[in-house]
Order: sequence, then C-alpha cells, then structure tokens
Amino acid sequence: MYGKGATSARRVFSARRAGESGAAAVEFALVLPILVMLLFGVTSVGLTYSDHLSITNAVRESARLGAAIDYAPGPNAWADSVQLRVQQVYFNAGSTLATNQICVQLLDSGGVSRATPTTQGADCGSAPSSPSVVPAGSCIVKVWVKKPAKISLVVAPDYDFSIGARSVSYYGRTTGSCTAS
Repeated sequence: MYGKGATSARRVFSARRAGESGAAAVEFALVLPILVMLLFGVTSVGLTYSDHLSITNAVRESARLGAAIDYAPGPNAWADSVQLRVQQVYFNAGSTLATNQICVQLLDSGGVSRATPTTQGADCGSAPSSPSVVPAGSCIVKVWVKKPAKISLVVAPDYDFSIGARSVSYYGRTTGSCTAS
C-alpha cells in the first residue's frame, strides 16, 4: 500500500519536526517577557485605577459630610472631622492616606478661608477652583487629595506618578454665614 517513497517522506518529516522543537523553545523564550510585562501591566493599571476610584469616592463623601455637619464646634474640629472622613471612607487593601495628603478648606463667599485642619496637608497638590458665583453669605467646602502611585511592569522600569481627586460643595448647614455662632 505504501511504497518506498512514503517511508523516506516520513523520515524527512520527522527529522524536520525534531529540528523545529528547539525553534519553538526559542520563540517561547522571546515572547515570554512580553507576555509577563503585559500581564503585570494590565493588573497594575487595574489596581491603580481602583485606587483612583476609591480616592474619588472618599473625597466626594467627605465634601458631602463637610457641607452637612455643623461648623459650631469650631473651625479646627470641623476641618479635622472632614479630613478624618476621607481616611475612613478611603478603602484600598494595604494602603492608607496620610493627613499630609489630604487638604480641606471652608471658604466664605469672599474667598476667605474659615477653616482648615490642625494638620493641613502639604503634599495634596493644588486646590480645586471655586465656583464662579458664590452667593453672598454662603460658603463652599473644598476637599482634595494627592497620592503617589506606581505602575509596575516587572520586566521594564516602573512608572511613578500621582493620582488624586478634588471636590467642591456648598456649605448648607447654616444660612447667612459659615462662621462659628
């Protein structure tokens, strides 16, 4: 059924396959670092984005709290409460926000600062801009955070940068003034 030609063709084919097994190993060795970098990069970017969402949520929630709680205990107590709320709401396994990364401000309609925390953040970046119109007698709450982040690609150098969030809310607790009564 099979002639002499079929046997020699099988030998040539099996000899060619034996030589190609080394080529596959070399190709795999060349592609593996790229696949590892891609896998770790996607994972690292996803974790960093999750951290950004957590910071955004914490800043928004604390600005909401700052707009709702009474200023009467005093400017430092109010601002400390808002700053503490950022730390309470922020959730990222294995990471926390330091007070020097969190800035809080209560500004009256003239742009004068009425409250800042006892330990105001120094590393929290630039303040969010105020609304163009603030009705006379009302105040605004500003909360902003800046935190270092890193994307690790394992095979390539790490990419270091900062992530942050800003929020501005109207202080609605007392009407006519945001000064301690």
